[in-house]
Amino acid sequence: MADETLADVLDWTTYEVVAGLAATHVPVRIGTAGDSGPVGVLTASVHGDEGPWSTIAINRMLSRVRASELTGTLRVVPVANPLATEADARQAELDPLDLNNSFGGDANGTHTQRLARLLADKALDGSDVVLDVHGGGSFPGSHELADWMRTPLICDGPDRPTSLTGYARGQGATAVWIEMGGRGEWEDERIEAVAKGLRHALGRAGILTPVDAEGADPLVAAGMTAFATSAPGIYQPVIRERGLATVVEAGTLIGELLDPVSSQVIQQFTAPYERSCLALLRPTIARIEAPGKVVAVAADVTEATRG
Repeated sequence: MADETLADVLDWTTYEVVAGLAATHVPVRIGTAGDSGPVGVLTASVHGDEGPWSTIAINRMLSRVRASELTGTLRVVPVANPLATEADARQAELDPLDLNNSFGGDANGTHTQRLARLLADKALDGSDVVLDVHGGGSFPGSHELADWMRTPLICDGPDRPTSLTGYARGQGATAVWIEMGGRGEWEDERIEAVAKGLRHALGRAGILTPVDAEGADPLVAAGMTAFATSAPGIYQPVIRERGLATVVEAGTLIGELLDPVSSQVIQQFTAPYERSCLALLRPTIARIEAPGKVVAVAADVTEATRG
């Protein structure tokens, strides 16, 4: 029918991935629409604690785009890591592996390695464009593709060959890792922005018919700093949710790590650059279980240009 959307015409296949003794297999669903032209891939919830925002953004876009606007082939993985998503955790409890550091996987390995191999085989291999939606605030990957997303900030992140987008680029695809921001009062605004960005990027890539861009050109950062905790404790943000993607001066206090018993400050996090764009934030008071947890990321936009 003429009013059918992409969500209506996706052909879904369920794949079973070996899990544990109680749940012997875990279902992973991959949707496909179209069978010609450039191949685009949308993935979400690679890390289980970064949903459901990324999944909602993808599904919102799919429900708005008419099926007649499809000019290429689209593959969709709304929940790439079901066990981690169920647990609201970064990774599944069956093994200690991070799915986003496990590509191209191993068909005879652990659950996470098998999952990575399945996603590589059924979604990533043969693709031209890959948009992998996460839950923070920066956009490592292809500058051109990030620009198409109309993100406020583009950073060159530590995108490893074993990440989903790093693997895809190794196979010849243009790929971007999108950090959209997660839990908070304004989460629906970010979902809406990412849904529109996905639509624009797929249009520029030739998978959907083109649409006009929304929003200003993004800032292109010269580098970035990730702030990691030195010890367990309680993280207390000074700059909260509305500060994401804003620019602050060097020395601006971003947040503090408190002793879990005395609440004394044991570590402070301050903006390192003359003009620091806050690419990722923990916007609420949070328990920090171990050292090395990233609480914020600042990008150097002191001499930034617009993408």
